[in-house]
Amino acid sequence: MFVRRCGFLACWLVLALYVLRHPLGAADTVAAIGGGLAALADALAAFASAL
Repeated sequence: MFVRRCGFLACWLVLALYVLRHPLGAADTVAAIGGGLAALADALAAFASAL
């Protein structure tokens, strides 16, 4: 459990440092992930409506 908590904290620390040191890259990454998730949601909706 301790290792899991340390891993979780390390993940958030790395993410925060990335956002603070490279804000434009982080914004592009978030936009790409958001676009991918939106496309996935559209594909899932089309699949569900086809059934």
